[in-house]
Amino acid sequence: MLERYERYQSMVESWLAGRFVPVGDGADGLREAMRYTLEAGGKRVRPILCLEFARICGLEPEDALPVACAVELLHSYSLIHDDLPCMDDDDMRRGRPSNHIKFGESTAVLAGDCLQAEAFAAVCAAPIPEADRSRCCRILSAAAGVAGICGGQFMDLGDFSHTSEGLTATDRAKTAALIAAACAMGAAAAGAPEQTVSAARDFGGALGMAFQCRDDLLDGDGFCAMLGPEKCQEMTEGYTADAYRLLDAFGDTGFLRELTEMLAGRES
Repeated sequence: MLERYERYQSMVESWLAGRFVPVGDGADGLREAMRYTLEAGGKRVRPILCLEFARICGLEPEDALPVACAVELLHSYSLIHDDLPCMDDDDMRRGRPSNHIKFGESTAVLAGDCLQAEAFAAVCAAPIPEADRSRCCRILSAAAGVAGICGGQFMDLGDFSHTSEGLTATDRAKTAALIAAACAMGAAAAGAPEQTVSAARDFGGALGMAFQCRDDLLDGDGFCAMLGPEKCQEMTEGYTADAYRLLDAFGDTGFLRELTEMLAGRES
C-alpha cells in the first residue's frame, strides 16, 4: 500500500511543481501566491483517490493525472478562501501563515479564483475522450457550487450548523462532496458507466464524513465539541464501515481499504 501511495503522491507533486512558474510578466506575484498554497503539502488524499479509482476502472493513472490534480487545485482554492477574514478568519494553515497573511487579502482572493479556474482547465487538457472530460467537469463543478463547497461554507457561516443535523449537512457539502467527487472523477475519467461512477461517489461521501469526524476528534471541535468524543468516535467508525461496505461494488480494492483504515485512524 505504502509503495503505491508514495508513487501516486510523487506523480501529483511532480505535476503540481510544473504549474504557475514565473514567466516574467506582471502576474508573477499572483503565480507565487498560487504556488504557496499548492506547495504547502498535505496528504494529497483527493488526487490519490482519483488516480486509484481510474486504475481500478481500467485507465492508466498517468492518463488521469491532470484530472486528479484538478481536484487538488480546487481544494487549494477552497483552503485559501476558507481562511479569509470574511470566512473562517484563520491566520495559520499547515504550520505556515495563511495565504492572505503572506500576500494580502486581495491577492489571496485572486489566487483562489485562479486556482478554481485552472482546475477546470486541467480537466479539459486531460488525455482522455472528450465525453469523459465533460463528465469530470460536471462532477467537479457540482462539488464546487451551491450543493458542495460554496454551499457548505455558507452553511458554516450561519446558524445552520449549530445542530447535529445541520452540521452533518454542512460537512457533507464542505468536506465530503469534494472527496466524493475525486472518486467519481477517477471512474468517469476511465469511461466507467454511470452506475460505477455513482458507486465511487457514494464511497467517497462515506469516506469524507469519516475523514471529517476524525478531524473533529483530533481538533476537539465539530461533532466532538457538540456530541462528545465517544459519540464522535462512534460516528467515525460508522462512516468507515459504510465506506468498506460500498467498496464491495468494485474489484481489487485492497489499496482503498488500507487507505480508508489509515485515514480513519490517523493522528494528524
